[in-house]
Amino acid sequence: MTVQELIDALNEVEDKTLFVRVLEHRPEDEDYDTTNYFLEHGFNSISENSTGSSGYELHGEVILTGYA
Repeated sequence: MTVQELIDALNEVEDKTLFVRVLEHRPEDEDYDTTNYFLEHGFNSISENSTGSSGYELHGEVILTGYA
């Protein structure tokens, strides 16, 4: 994913005050891994949890999930 694609995707997020979190997509590794991860277009790399939704009552967030 390029910076412009990320900007375009983030511009679609309604609540611009949400926190941003990046998840490492390596469920088989329980230890910290320093592998470089990139956001890929078409892999549902960005998801939004709105403030007030279940589990996000106080703070919503945008999750960026990376792929090696």
